[in-house]
Amino acid sequence: MKIIDYKNSDNIVIEFQDKFRCQKNTSYVNFKRGQVKNPYDKTACGVGYVGEGKYLTKENGRSTKLYSCWVHMLERCYYEKNQNLHQSYYGTCSVCDEWLNFQVFAKWHEEHSYKVNERLHLDKDILYPGNKVYSPEKCLLVPQRINELFAYKPKDNGLPVGIYKTDNGRFGAKYCGCNLGTYNTLEQAYKKYAEKKEEAIKQIAGQYKNIIPQELYAALLRYKVDIKNDRNYKM
Repeated sequence: MKIIDYKNSDNIVIEFQDKFRCQKNTSYVNFKRGQVKNPYDKTACGVGYVGEGKYLTKENGRSTKLYSCWVHMLERCYYEKNQNLHQSYYGTCSVCDEWLNFQVFAKWHEEHSYKVNERLHLDKDILYPGNKVYSPEKCLLVPQRINELFAYKPKDNGLPVGIYKTDNGRFGAKYCGCNLGTYNTLEQAYKKYAEKKEEAIKQIAGQYKNIIPQELYAALLRYKVDIKNDRNYKM
């Protein structure tokens, strides 16, 4: 940063020497001590920055809900120490450039929020199954109950969610504790599981029809459970 205007020792204007050229009023002492913060420093997971705008990172000493949502999104994709918690995200998913700016993300979140008697979750897969990029075009805010329908349940046997192998080598299908029969092939078993899950998604969508945005409702009705998008399945 450099001084671009000097009125007196308590009133100077500095400019950060990056592409954003952010300017700040401060004192000469703070300038010399390096105590002036650049809102475009990448302070979140080494990629995200707060930016300039009305959205706060903290209120009453605690992180705001918007800021926490933004940070958690970045952590899933970029925070190396948490990669074991987010195995299906770290190293494979990313955040679009515009959402690396907290102000831009917060504005989108605020504009797309709606009243519901449960927490809203950020989802990147319902509109575009298998999507790997968090972006305003591909994400939705989803009630917690709906989000849980698409929650990732890690398994270490290489089989997709809802499928298990029987002692006699057949493949069993199960959904929400309900056995759906056993089959000769994995494909047959998964077809039964997919049908049951799609039925459940449509049923819950109907319960939320007058609550959730039309875009989300329509996406739920057309959603197809595809084995290719199962993060456990190793072909």
